[in-house]
Amino acid sequence: MYALVDCNNFFVSCERTLDPTLEGKPVVVLSNNDGCVVSRSKEAKDLGIPMAAPAFKYKELFKEHDVRSFSAKFELYNFKSQQVISIAKSYVLDHEVYSIDELFLDFTGFKYINIHEYCIEIKNKIREEANIPVSIGIAPTKTLCKVANRIVKKYPENFDGVFILDSPDKIEKALKWLDIGDVWGIGRRLAIKMHDNGVHKAWDLLQKPEMWVRKVMGIHGVRMINELKGIRQLELDAPSPKKSIAVTRSFMEMLTDKKDVRERVETFGMYCSERLRKQNTCCKMVTVFVQTNRFRKDLPEYKNAVTKILPNPTNSSILIGRVVNELFEAVFREGFHYKKAGVIVNDFVPEDQRLINLFEEDTQNQHLPVMKAMDAMNKKFGKDKVRLGSMSGENTYGRKQLSPEYEAFLKNNTFTEANFRFH
Repeated sequence: MYALVDCNNFFVSCERTLDPTLEGKPVVVLSNNDGCVVSRSKEAKDLGIPMAAPAFKYKELFKEHDVRSFSAKFELYNFKSQQVISIAKSYVLDHEVYSIDELFLDFTGFKYINIHEYCIEIKNKIREEANIPVSIGIAPTKTLCKVANRIVKKYPENFDGVFILDSPDKIEKALKWLDIGDVWGIGRRLAIKMHDNGVHKAWDLLQKPEMWVRKVMGIHGVRMINELKGIRQLELDAPSPKKSIAVTRSFMEMLTDKKDVRERVETFGMYCSERLRKQNTCCKMVTVFVQTNRFRKDLPEYKNAVTKILPNPTNSSILIGRVVNELFEAVFREGFHYKKAGVIVNDFVPEDQRLINLFEEDTQNQHLPVMKAMDAMNKKFGKDKVRLGSMSGENTYGRKQLSPEYEAFLKNNTFTEANFRFH
């Protein structure tokens, strides 16, 4: 059996750990630059606030119903996610972190344990220690775990946060209830095609001949119907090493001044360097891109990117900063209103396995003590307290709605690098 541990309204739940008075009130969390709603409490959902709703369009509704809105605090969400993962994985031998708020647990071999009661204990432990509410779906396959978890969240009053699909009758009933568009792996376009062919519920898909499924969905579809039947096709995956690091941002306001755009891009390069050092790797390739607002048809449009292969792998903020500045000069054009920019580093090698070009000067080792000292001081005193002169020290997310509690949280905790996707 597998179990899917899924945090409820995760970003909102994290906000409530900072401010318990938010419990029971409508709360939303906004995306970068406080643009769109990316997480909603149950109370906010009941008010009809949709996911990805532009915040400016719902200002009046927020004011009328006293909806509390907050800027995204990704450091907090990563920290709480690591807490949940640490607690949950301590109960099993194998697990897979699927996203920032979801992980699978493997209960293979747990023959003499009541898995339902065991998962209730896990749920209660997470609530007690991390103060995050979770729902747990248990089933023979990962796809059915998603189904069980959806049932828990749809009918919370009927279950104590845990539901198990452990019999053919339960599985059949669940699949006859589940819309085909809600099956894990069925996207919007494929759901339309399914509806056109009379497949409206997950159970309907199982009634189709395998040849039809293979023709419409390929081998992926065959695996899916086997998973829905309770035949395991998807094993737990180990986290794959990162192949690239990107720091990209949309600006709160369009920028026209070259020095303003340069400062943002150089700051992004510094953050890429910090992440490289956190995972003890160096990069051999750096890319810088800029682009205007493609939705502003009244303004001239421009986007461009330039890449450089480095003579020697590095994670030095100084060296990467020089390269980023050089690439920025090549990519920037006057006369445009820039809305977004970013830096991408890739082609990684371990820090202790660098191959040096004999014909190029290598200053990586000269900078390493300075970089490590800077990282140590920022870890102790807070992000960007020690930085290069080209950095302004202002946040790159455009987050206006932060709180003193969050500032205290940042100061009093240390953070690990996230190894999952922010969905």
